[in-house]
Amino acid sequence: MDAGRDYKVVPMGIENRQYLRDEYDDTAGRFRGPSSKPMTVILVVVTVAVFILQLMTKTSIAQPGAAPSLVQGWLALNFEDVMTRGQIWRLLTYAFCHDQSNLLHIVFNMMVLYSIGGVLRQLLGDREFLWFYLVAAVFAGMCSLAFYRLVGISAQVIGASGATMAVFCVVALHYPRQKVLLMGVIPIEFRWLLAGFVAIDTYPMIQQVAEALQNRQTASQVANSAHIGGLIFGFLYFRWNMGITRWWDQFARRIALRRRRGHLRVFTAAAEPESNLTSQVDDILEKISREGEASLTSRERNFLAQASKQYRKGKS
Repeated sequence: MDAGRDYKVVPMGIENRQYLRDEYDDTAGRFRGPSSKPMTVILVVVTVAVFILQLMTKTSIAQPGAAPSLVQGWLALNFEDVMTRGQIWRLLTYAFCHDQSNLLHIVFNMMVLYSIGGVLRQLLGDREFLWFYLVAAVFAGMCSLAFYRLVGISAQVIGASGATMAVFCVVALHYPRQKVLLMGVIPIEFRWLLAGFVAIDTYPMIQQVAEALQNRQTASQVANSAHIGGLIFGFLYFRWNMGITRWWDQFARRIALRRRRGHLRVFTAAAEPESNLTSQVDDILEKISREGEASLTSRERNFLAQASKQYRKGKS
């Protein structure tokens, strides 16, 4: 599924909350995918645009160790440029570059991003999904850099595989028994496909570590460490019920409060009429169903908490 050259390593392509359970009908065994995928479409379009720029800036004379295009030379990930020259943007931009000599590299990754990513987008909402995808790419890139530094391999990493692996991992953990057709023929459950990816990517890494201990190096065309990094991030995201958007909003709110320190006033809001309260609660619940819980602002979360208290007080 991957292709590369001898100068680079290319990463390849690959609890439920109550109000989200209608996505998967466990009794009928059917999985309903998303009807629209705006954020996934945007990411696919941007990635394809970068790939076209790679082709347009392709270098005519190949030099040993040189990137095959100017764009890839600016965006690809390698230890020296990031750690020595401080070009930290490469920790993210590498995920938008793909192997120019193997069209399947970008095709497979974009298929996973569009289809599986569309399912995750409906679970998280557009904003949280974008944060998840970008952070997963950075995390996978850092894991890859650390691993190749450990085994003493100088590698250039490109491809969205680390991020798409993270996407697949979270969806597989949400719907472990959902079946897909492997290679379009063999039905297999998500959980077994996930286990297969872990095994396929872990074994080459063990081999590379063993070779490093024997002072030997073997060139690789697949950045398995980036895949494993993406899978680890996806597992941690699911296990810890992360909310990157919520974390960012909390961080931004703290910064804003520090800037406004000394100019804050404490007041008690007047009680909402019951009809108006019910209407606002309905609007927020509809937003959760449409965009995911992660799309709620802190004000909306606080409003739901206050409304819940008023409802309980009214019942008592």
